[in-house]
Amino acid sequence: MIGRVYAIVPAAGSGTRMGLGYSKAFVDLEGVPLMVRTLRALFRSPLVDRVTVAVRPEELGFCEREIIAGGGFSDRVAVIGGGAQRQQTVLKLLDEAPADCDLVLIHDGARPFVKPSLIREVLEGAREWGAAVAGLEMSDTVKESDDGGVTVQRTLERARLYRVQTPQAFHRDLILAAHRRAGEERWQATDDAALVERSGGIVRIVRGDTWNIKLTTPQDLEMARWILRSGVLGDHEDAAGEKREDR
Repeated sequence: MIGRVYAIVPAAGSGTRMGLGYSKAFVDLEGVPLMVRTLRALFRSPLVDRVTVAVRPEELGFCEREIIAGGGFSDRVAVIGGGAQRQQTVLKLLDEAPADCDLVLIHDGARPFVKPSLIREVLEGAREWGAAVAGLEMSDTVKESDDGGVTVQRTLERARLYRVQTPQAFHRDLILAAHRRAGEERWQATDDAALVERSGGIVRIVRGDTWNIKLTTPQDLEMARWILRSGVLGDHEDAAGEKREDR
């Protein structure tokens, strides 16, 4: 049985790669803010009861008004100001975690197409192993460069490589300790699971979803709009047969 879940969404980035002067969490996606679509996707899982979101401090008022209240989430979503970097933001969110929660679910605010089934599989992996991430096998050949992308240093073994997504899930004490240690020892990582790995923890990979894309560039935004217009995901608002009593 999956216990109490604390779900967090770090969304305090600047939206630079999207070419925006504000957080990409607020960008319009077919008439609905990106963050609203992401929150709706999370709440399609019966395992997610509440979510805490972190945005840039100067955008707190806008988020509370336009996203939380405007999206009808006032009873289910809390919002806090994030830090200067993503790791600082996640640590601030983790410090808000109730002491009695069992698992922490971390999801990018810019992944609006996450499915209930993937959320469940990641949480089940974390319940068993302590930490779990969604990941997809590499289909392209990957080469490593040590001079800024000009010269190939080596070709990596594709069969052992995965493209990691969110959601990622962890035992509360495990991820909180990893983030606090990272702050003390000044570790830097591109995702939360890397901090657990560096701390000596085991991270389980569960199969991700090709459509669970992250919107980072204008091209990603156009792809997301095509996904919505085409109906390729079918009834994305269907909770895929999940039952709330199966917690």
